[in-house]
Amino acid sequence: MTFKQLQVFLAIADTGSFSKGGEAVSLAQSTASQHIRAIEDELGARLFDRSASHVTLTEVGRLFYEHAARICAQFGDAIIAVRRFQGLEQATLRVGASTIPAACLIPDLLGSFSAARPGVRLEVIQGDTREVIRLLQDEAIELAVVGGQYDADTICYQEVGAERIVLVALPGQLPGAVLTIRQLQEIPLLLREPGSGTRLAVDGALQKEGLDLRSLRVVAQLGSSEALRRAVLSGAGCAFLSALAVGRELADGTLTAVDIEGIEISRSFYLAWRRGKSLSPAAEVFMEAVRQMNTD
Repeated sequence: MTFKQLQVFLAIADTGSFSKGGEAVSLAQSTASQHIRAIEDELGARLFDRSASHVTLTEVGRLFYEHAARICAQFGDAIIAVRRFQGLEQATLRVGASTIPAACLIPDLLGSFSAARPGVRLEVIQGDTREVIRLLQDEAIELAVVGGQYDADTICYQEVGAERIVLVALPGQLPGAVLTIRQLQEIPLLLREPGSGTRLAVDGALQKEGLDLRSLRVVAQLGSSEALRRAVLSGAGCAFLSALAVGRELADGTLTAVDIEGIEISRSFYLAWRRGKSLSPAAEVFMEAVRQMNTD
């Protein structure tokens, strides 16, 4: 049974005539009759009582009419919804973001993006990079902005920015503004969880210098940059943090950044999406907004 057949049925029922019903849907009377015959054959029931001058619905026809009318109305609503979605008049975009993009990058672009695309409702789901990529693979989100790369076979990545990662401490907590590798191994250290982009960048930079991570004096492992920041402020230890995450504290002197001899740590931010998946118009304009933000 086709949508066209339902349209023909409703038109004939509403006009009480095969010829007028056919005209209403731009069909000849004979073609309209064929559509009705096909429905009746499929249902095994007669839908119309026919007379020389008029047709009326049978009891089965009245029952079928209620459902056919509802189906056609919902089909029309679906077409309108898709056209609004394609025109960005009414769309919801679910974006995943790791800690720093969720706290710093996306909020910075939200004002201009919402003003330019008021019909797009943005839902941001935060997690560490590994968690966000898993959501992307499960299609719980359409796009992601993350600080590392996992599973590149199934996920496409495009670099859209970079940041510096610094070792921060309370003023006067450490012996100087530059630490040796040995001094780094002796200080109380707070780390992010292994799935975070910050941790991925830190581990990679230290391992590149031949440092055994098991030799570090790790006093705690925490699940967010905000937790690390607060722990450092409490005097619990030092931590590797995004310069974006502690920009205010570094500026006002609440925290100080300490260099490590011979080591500089930075990482990139990436737009990520499922490989081979067609993106919605809302996703396309969001991606362009992220790219534009980092070229201005």
